[in-house]
Amino acid sequence: MGERVRVLLTSAPEPGLGAETAQAWLPLALVHLAGAVRAAGHDCGMVDAVAEGLDVPSLASRVREFDPDTVCISSSTPGFPSALELCQQVRRPGLRTIVGGVHASSMYPEFLPGGEVDFVVVGEGEETLPELLRCLEAGDDPARVAGLAFPLGGRVIRTAHRPRLAALDPLPKAWDILDAPGYRCRQRPDARLAAVATSRGCPRRCAHCFESATNGGVWRKRSVDSVAYEFTTLRRERGVEVVALQDPAPTADPERFTALLERVVELDLGLEFIVWTCVPDLLRDESRLAAWREAGVIHVGICREPGEDRLAGEARKQSLADGRRAVRALRQAGITSETSFWVGFPDETPARVEETLERAVAWSSDEARFAVLAPLPYTRAWKEWGAHVATRDYRRFNEREAVLKPRAMRLDDVTAAAEDCSRRFRAARSNS
Repeated sequence: MGERVRVLLTSAPEPGLGAETAQAWLPLALVHLAGAVRAAGHDCGMVDAVAEGLDVPSLASRVREFDPDTVCISSSTPGFPSALELCQQVRRPGLRTIVGGVHASSMYPEFLPGGEVDFVVVGEGEETLPELLRCLEAGDDPARVAGLAFPLGGRVIRTAHRPRLAALDPLPKAWDILDAPGYRCRQRPDARLAAVATSRGCPRRCAHCFESATNGGVWRKRSVDSVAYEFTTLRRERGVEVVALQDPAPTADPERFTALLERVVELDLGLEFIVWTCVPDLLRDESRLAAWREAGVIHVGICREPGEDRLAGEARKQSLADGRRAVRALRQAGITSETSFWVGFPDETPARVEETLERAVAWSSDEARFAVLAPLPYTRAWKEWGAHVATRDYRRFNEREAVLKPRAMRLDDVTAAAEDCSRRFRAARSNS
């Protein structure tokens, strides 16, 4: 084994997104990676720059204070310019910079020649990162490590493909390294929040979703025993009160999800849960929603593909009817709901924005998020809408700022329309 390495893991700053992320999503990827790095015998620290609302200079100062041998940065697409800027600011002799995440995994030919980043972990990192650290400390050739990309002599080297993890249950997690008391959710603002992934991937192949680009429709599940053990540990050792199921398709296997909820009831941990799923799964499990609530599910986010907001005729009517039925069934079970609706299509007009708002009000979910369409360059949606992208400034690909130029609206008008829809939806809900 090589020498002990001092590693700092961090998320990339995303100005303007910190408050929402701190209320909902924890950096679960960093928790998993930190667990893997420590299991390999290295020292490890973590800074969640998104939740703390740090800008790049502030995060760079934290990095220097920790004085690591290696900095590992996980980033979404809108945070990626900040990830590169951080690498530039902290570079010094002997310090390695490693980036990961779906953007880095897909777009490394675009940025690696710039020289800011030493290595990209392509795909899942729990095996790749410890193996890379061991390789570097032993002075071996990193080209032998599967699942990497790195610059060398003006070229970009891509090493052998690393298969997806065959077993998710054994993955170690470094929950103690995260300042969990700082995380809260809107639904229970006074409760201590954690996040758990009960599976990886999604069978739903939505064109807009990065999960399809990452996992290609492959869905891998953890065992009920493994997930229940993690719930128990978080509750008894970390004082967690609310768990957000951070995987996109926890309900894909109805029998497994039912068995998991039954185990939760048996354990009687007093936990509450936030779950993301889709309308077909909700309608399939409509008769079981009361059991969901008994097990502690308090809030459901309903995933929607942007293309659903461009359905026409009978398909549009059926989509609306199904959505209303799913929301009504959740409400009757005592579970709140939220839904995303999309604006900023190439054919967007003020009249079509009004139709989107009317549809959202008709769904009658407790919360609605009006997202601005931003096709990511590594998704199938890019093939449909990429030609209409007006900017490649990835910081704007945050679903708040317009990046597609509609033929009949200005970019600023699209951004303002989404904000206006949010205000008017809240007003309509408060008056209902």
